[in-house]
Amino acid sequence: MTRPRRAATASAVAAFALVGLVGCGTSSPADRARPARLYPFASAVYYTDAEQRAVDVQLEQATATCMRDRGFSYPPAAAAAGPPSASEPDNPYGLLDLGTARTHGYGIVPAEVQHRRRSQAATPTAPDPGYELALVGDQQRQTILDLPDGSQATVASDACVTRARQAVYGRDWDRLYFTVQALSNMVITRTVTDPAVVTAQTAWSSCLSRAGHRAESPDDLRRAIQVRAQSAADDPAIRAVAKAELAAAEADASCQEQVELGQAIRTAQDRAEQRTLNDQFRRDLEQLRNLKQAALAR
Repeated sequence: MTRPRRAATASAVAAFALVGLVGCGTSSPADRARPARLYPFASAVYYTDAEQRAVDVQLEQATATCMRDRGFSYPPAAAAAGPPSASEPDNPYGLLDLGTARTHGYGIVPAEVQHRRRSQAATPTAPDPGYELALVGDQQRQTILDLPDGSQATVASDACVTRARQAVYGRDWDRLYFTVQALSNMVITRTVTDPAVVTAQTAWSSCLSRAGHRAESPDDLRRAIQVRAQSAADDPAIRAVAKAELAAAEADASCQEQVELGQAIRTAQDRAEQRTLNDQFRRDLEQLRNLKQAALAR
């Protein structure tokens, strides 16, 4: 089912506790303060945990109704009503505050631990072609949406997951959602290539090098930790990766603060949003916000 975008991180406190690496040092109130969410257009196509859970419940129930009408039993996912298994970061730029870095790192090791547990517990089942066709639709019956960034989105017009989105949000949701998501991606690209951001990131990289880490961008550090976590073969290895993650994240956050990378990104994103929106896109954005809020209000 196409859902609002989620990040591939996990609740780091629980998993770091599992490997004995929850940060135990004290932090100042400033360290503990989380930065404001920094997704384009005030998070128009991004969801908090509470919002995600609320809309997931509605989508699962609407999907179950559609599947029942087609003769199939579709039990709504228990995760939709339970506590979230993942936590969305506050921004798409790799910005991190010191308090979170010292205690949670990037959340990569906890996510890997949870992924391994789910994989071990999963019981593979052979898919029913008729069931799959009812749920995700026929590839011969699709709607192609042309998006502002030149890409396309394909939506299965007869799928129960599509019908569920229409029931929860309204019939024009897919067009609006994919349009604003494409606009958001354009804003993110323009933000990270803004000259002021490039300058700040170069200063951040130099700062990080002095702290004993090499990376051209925040993503570089995360990717390196991700590779190590996926390659860790046993508990001692995963513990070593967790320690490395906490150290890297703290150095990362400290250097971001020193070079004021966050402020450079916020300013650049504001400029990018103004460059990206025209009158039609402003109307689309407002309509999508209204549909999203109406769904969450229910």
